[in-house]
Amino acid sequence: MTKPGGVGRQIRPRPIGVALVALGLGLGAAGLARAQQPPTPAPRTAREAELEERLRRLEERLEAMPDPEQVRRLQSRVRDLSNQVDQLQGQLRKVDSPPTSPPDSNEMVVGPGGSRTAASMAADAAGPDDVSSEIGFGATASGFGPAAELPSSRFDMPYVPPARAARTLYGPGFHIRSPDDEFDIQFHDLTQLDGRFYGIPNQKPTSDTFDIARQWVIFNGHLTRPYEYYVSLVDSFTSLSALDIFLNVNYDKRFQFRFGRFKTPYAYEFYAQPTEALANGEWSLFFNNFGINRELGTMLWGESVAGRIDYAAGLFNSVPNGQIDLSNDKSAIAFLNFAPFRPSAGSPLENLNVGGSLVAGSQNYAPVPNVLRTIVPTAGSNVVGVPFLAFNDNVLAAGPRNLWSLHTAYFYRSLMILAEWESGFEDYALVNHKASRVRLPIESFYVQTSYFLTGETMASRGRVKPLRPFDLRRGRRGPGAWETVFRYADLSLGREVFTAGLADPNNWTNRLYATDLGINWYWNEYIRVLFDWQHAGFGSPVYYRPGRFASASDLFMIRFQFWF
Repeated sequence: MTKPGGVGRQIRPRPIGVALVALGLGLGAAGLARAQQPPTPAPRTAREAELEERLRRLEERLEAMPDPEQVRRLQSRVRDLSNQVDQLQGQLRKVDSPPTSPPDSNEMVVGPGGSRTAASMAADAAGPDDVSSEIGFGATASGFGPAAELPSSRFDMPYVPPARAARTLYGPGFHIRSPDDEFDIQFHDLTQLDGRFYGIPNQKPTSDTFDIARQWVIFNGHLTRPYEYYVSLVDSFTSLSALDIFLNVNYDKRFQFRFGRFKTPYAYEFYAQPTEALANGEWSLFFNNFGINRELGTMLWGESVAGRIDYAAGLFNSVPNGQIDLSNDKSAIAFLNFAPFRPSAGSPLENLNVGGSLVAGSQNYAPVPNVLRTIVPTAGSNVVGVPFLAFNDNVLAAGPRNLWSLHTAYFYRSLMILAEWESGFEDYALVNHKASRVRLPIESFYVQTSYFLTGETMASRGRVKPLRPFDLRRGRRGPGAWETVFRYADLSLGREVFTAGLADPNNWTNRLYATDLGINWYWNEYIRVLFDWQHAGFGSPVYYRPGRFASASDLFMIRFQFWF
């Protein structure tokens, strides 16, 4: 180097400085190398080493196996073993690093397998010989008999269910669902509490009453996405019984398969409208008394075929709303709905529906129901609703039953219009004269309309979201949703019901009509209050208490409903 302004001279580095610089660089490089080296892994347990070796061997077999089915089975085993490795590692980490104060044996600890007690985690960490580490759900083999093989990852049966994480949701109903949405269980409830007050006092057995019209507890969900299950239980004052129990296979919503007990696809008002969403609270005169309701059977069905067609067809037991059928007779039931303008979003005709349904089959049982009423009796009570015809005790429903219907359903903005014509015949016989059957013709129709005064719109009957939910809190005040409803229904039976000795013409009528006027008040998506007045007129006076007859009946009903 040359000093500025002077004679240039070269500066030679001193040997000791060179040595210090070299030493510093060497130490820095060694430290950097140590920092970049991975930490020494913790020693593996024998259980971990065994599982990892099995994983390695299975993966090698996967690469060499051309059979897709065997590959699928081995992949499933690999996933199960991977889950076990993850759970075991998490448990061992917790055992290796215990808390400063040991948890109580019943204290819940959250780990990779979910919330568990400290006692169960300690049992799982006992070692590979512990049964719970193979079963995967605690230190018990509950549910397995003494001769049953315990679940093991070495076999496909009994199967070791993998531990799956879950998340909870609400709206509507309470959901527990796996992160991949393949598995879930949902809980719902429908409760209807009625006050029914009649215009004629001292009727027998009908009387003014407060009543639980419906109490349903519902569980449904998926066992992988294509397989949908549904179980609903109805609670009455005297018993708990199954309402719906079915499995639905849904790979394509246009072509689905259902097996079990469920709503039969007959009559638009029943099949296409949820029970909790009926505008007047109950079905019309025809379905109250001649509808098939729920039944055991199997059905093919689909929705939105070509964007316009909904269909269903199935084979069912023959007893209306029955749990078991002791006869060989069965019924074929089919439904078809056509929405010709459905793809035209925003068109006034977008939600116009037309179609029909039919029932074809035979029957052999006592009439169900044996007393026909203006409004369907509720669960746990056979005295709600005014009787207008009772079959004699010696009458059987025996022989062919063929029913059909045509419907129109129109929804536009806040307006709904429904109309349905239902007709057909059922054969009856007297117990001592089964060979002499009587064909009883049935004819009925109803027209129903509703309108939201508060501006809510609809495309079908279902859950309503009020624009301004009912609330009295400051800053949240709202009126809820208000809907006016009207229905006129007419029902007539052939004179054969009297001339053939099926019922007493001195006490009952074979013709009647019913007019319903009501208001629905929706507080929010879950709570509805219904006010309904029904006036029924009889073709001839009917018996309503000993020695007294009436030519008309009036019912005022108030219903509180919550559904989630």
